[in-house]
Amino acid sequence: MDPRTYLQALNTQLTYLYAYALKINEIDTAAAMFGEFRGVQDAGWSTVATAQEVFQELKALGSKGTPLTRSELRQLLCLYAHLAEAGGVYEGLLNTLRVAQLKAYNLWPFQGLVRVRKEPRAVIGPNANAMFRHLAQVATAIGMTGLAGLLEIAFRDDIRNGIAHADYILVPEGLRLRRRNGGFPVLVPNDELVGAIQIGLFFFEILQCFQQQTVMSFRPARTVVGRFSENPPMAWKIELTDDGKFSISTNAPGPQFDRGHERQKRINDHLGGRMVTAYAGPDIDVPPALIAAISVAGFEVSIIGFESSEQFDDLIAEVEKHSLWDETHSNQEAVGATLMATPLGFRRISSGEEFQAWLPVVDEVLID
Repeated sequence: MDPRTYLQALNTQLTYLYAYALKINEIDTAAAMFGEFRGVQDAGWSTVATAQEVFQELKALGSKGTPLTRSELRQLLCLYAHLAEAGGVYEGLLNTLRVAQLKAYNLWPFQGLVRVRKEPRAVIGPNANAMFRHLAQVATAIGMTGLAGLLEIAFRDDIRNGIAHADYILVPEGLRLRRRNGGFPVLVPNDELVGAIQIGLFFFEILQCFQQQTVMSFRPARTVVGRFSENPPMAWKIELTDDGKFSISTNAPGPQFDRGHERQKRINDHLGGRMVTAYAGPDIDVPPALIAAISVAGFEVSIIGFESSEQFDDLIAEVEKHSLWDETHSNQEAVGATLMATPLGFRRISSGEEFQAWLPVVDEVLID
């Protein structure tokens, strides 16, 4: 994929992800912005800061005005491999995806991928290939298939693996991956190599932008009632201070009822860990053209079929009683319209154009 096309597509999908995650659970989404976080720690112990330095070094080297020397090219490739392995950064992305699965914030979201070797004893963390495969799997599980496809190609594993294992040869035509331990040798032409590095840089930079925008939304501080990780619903203060410190704290004496939280919880429960759900009554199918349009937008719709009209009517009654309609749109019943839900609420959708217009607004991304 062309790097600029990749950037535009990723900007669109991350817009959807962060807008929906903040609706589902604003507190856990805010917590995900910490990235690698292990509690109280001194400055200088976060690999996220190192990854940001590596990004700047890679960007500077890649934009050098004169041709790179062989030594500089090796340095550039090593920085690319480092950025691919920056799991401390991608923990935040995984926790954001897990919000849609209705899973609690986790200090060690990749822990399930860790291997423990008994002799000699060692704890082996997942490599970039395993992390991004898992990220794509979780994106697919919540129905964000467009995002999943983009995560799969964020970093080329053959290039990363060749650099990490010194299994490559630099030649004027590009990068030869010898694959001395199995597989056919390949040549990655220079244009493909440049494209892969640009995509990796775009991925890292725009992810940082979305995380920073999310953090900035809590300046000035806001109090949000909801669940933080495994805690019961209560009031939490989320704040980005003038000196750049980001914090989540509470002095609430105990659980607190909040009508807005209860409303969102009902919507979340109906979504069941998916971003887009459609509901069909007896003998009423979701139009194939609508399913296709939703797929083009990057989503796999979850279809819930009711066996009786009474079940469908009960859902409508619940939506009416608890005001679960998307409050930003009129929901007058239309002939042939499909009842749908996203984290924004329920709405009747008649066409792919209506669904596209219902999605969060995507800001244009500018490329220098």
